[in-house]
Amino acid sequence: MYKSYQELVQTEKYLRLNEQGQLVIEPPSELKIIDFHTHLSNLFAGKSKDPACKGKKSTYPTLPPVEQMDLSQPYWTNRLHKPYKGITGIFKFSAHGLKILNDMVDAGTFDNCFETMDANHIQKAVILPISSAKDDRSLAALQAAARYPNRLIAFCSVHPNDPERQGKVQKYKDMGAKGFKLKIPDMELNRGIGSLVALMQECYEAKLPVLFHTGSNVQEDDPDVAKPMKRLLRCTRTELYGDLLAQLPPDFTFVFGHSGIGEYKLVAEYLKQYPATYAEISAQSAESIKYLIDEVGSDRLLFGTDWPALPQALTLSRVLLATQGDETARDNILYKNAERLLYI
Repeated sequence: MYKSYQELVQTEKYLRLNEQGQLVIEPPSELKIIDFHTHLSNLFAGKSKDPACKGKKSTYPTLPPVEQMDLSQPYWTNRLHKPYKGITGIFKFSAHGLKILNDMVDAGTFDNCFETMDANHIQKAVILPISSAKDDRSLAALQAAARYPNRLIAFCSVHPNDPERQGKVQKYKDMGAKGFKLKIPDMELNRGIGSLVALMQECYEAKLPVLFHTGSNVQEDDPDVAKPMKRLLRCTRTELYGDLLAQLPPDFTFVFGHSGIGEYKLVAEYLKQYPATYAEISAQSAESIKYLIDEVGSDRLLFGTDWPALPQALTLSRVLLATQGDETARDNILYKNAERLLYI
């Protein structure tokens, strides 16, 4: 689509390159913004480092090469998983996932976080820990938010197989957590979603909104993707979370992280069916964001970026394009919905 990032910013409205060659936003006016989906170096189970240290700048390996970038598509590409054909694709996919994780751990420092937030006119960020059964990262998120209360908002994360799970969700809420985040591999759901339903019930009783990573660019009928790969990614399928919502109270507050990526139309249907649900729109295109606005309105859409996996400027520029001429929708998505949902 583009020969270089220089060509991209010349073509795409609201984007420019700063002196370091990084994509940043050029806003049409002064904006108030809350990023509902960010991470820090010490919020990943099993691999973390002190975010107060000096980190490397992100190389954003999650992005496709600029020559293959299609900003009209969710995740800005139609070919995210095309190289992962056959059984060997599992190993390639896993290796690429490790590269992304390493980059996020190296880049997710306080300095880098606040630098990119300032460059993109973002005042506050929701930081999302990802815990495993043996490594609970909730306290790290709470400590970071306590250190920078004017910039960071902490969610907690408790794994359904955590042997000390009982009572943790309410404890973390009492300590200041504003919501709950979880991402678990499909293999950990091989006995069904019963433990997950029980955990979500605890979040409901604690009155915490819950955000999950939802969706992928892998289609069920894609001949270039092996069946083991599809099974590996099954835990991200939007339908799984539709099944989950059907077993929970109708006013359970659930956030579809990434708006289901390529399954954003299905997410729109769930938002119509479950009025307490929201869609967080990181990595969506201007076209898909506009579709969501047209289908469900703007009052349950949340701006997020998934930084440091992705640059904040790209999703932000898509929101600005999708809301041109509609200041109400723009304000709702960029900050008002987050303020209402999190009571801040």
